[in-house]
Amino acid sequence: LGSAYQGLGDFKQGMKYQEQALSIAKEVGDRLGEGAAYGNLGSAYGGIGDFKEAIKYHMQELSIAKDVGDRAGEGAASGHLGNAYHGLGNFNEAIKYNEQALSIAKEVGDRKGEGRAYCNLGNAYQRLGDFREAIKYHEEQLRIAKEVGHRAREGHAYGNLGNAYHGLCDFIQAIKYHEQDLIIAKEVGDRAGEGHAYGNLGKAYHGLCDFKQAIKYREQDVIIAKEVGDRAGEGRAYGNLGNAYQGLGDFKQAIKYHEQHLSI
Repeated sequence: LGSAYQGLGDFKQGMKYQEQALSIAKEVGDRLGEGAAYGNLGSAYGGIGDFKEAIKYHMQELSIAKDVGDRAGEGAASGHLGNAYHGLGNFNEAIKYNEQALSIAKEVGDRKGEGRAYCNLGNAYQRLGDFREAIKYHEEQLRIAKEVGHRAREGHAYGNLGNAYHGLCDFIQAIKYHEQDLIIAKEVGDRAGEGHAYGNLGKAYHGLCDFKQAIKYREQDVIIAKEVGDRAGEGRAYGNLGNAYQGLGDFKQAIKYHEQHLSI
């Protein structure tokens, strides 16, 4: 029940059930169940942005996985800690834990877990501004997604590669990858992912100073953000449209979009 509520984005309700699961697991001496409950509670706190609390629970999850000799669980907990430290902006610590997750995923033959670790490592290096290192990890992420036939993750890998090449100011290469991301998002019916791909394409064309093309993609981003109820994404898209019109010298239109961004 806790996991189901978390899947719906109701993290506080999820926590109530996970706390009950933790209490019962302790009562009956179920160490694996206790570790799972700590992990789920950590993920719930991460979902509401309380990464410090998430780390406390994931540390407990990791400790129990080590105690009972659950290597796969240890890898999962390491990955969870990597995500929590990433959320705190401590990217070096995130890399440390994601490297542990990667090592264990390889050891136990968990290809999907390996792909996740490559993704997380790439994202951490990207946030540190080391885009070439990020590309190396995202290429591995892409290779595994193709190997296991996970189209959605393949799309995410293309998007991550596009963002890394954008960081290197290689906007042409970024566009190639974002176009692949867009194709797959449409194919798998991921409307939010489609919106992100449009936004990233708009950003890349803006980098090339092709403001008209940037506007075309950013308008699509706004439409989808409204459709899926992503108010923060809608606000960003309005801000990006304002920047694009500013680039064209149409300051009245730019002000209109920046005011919409401000209101959100």
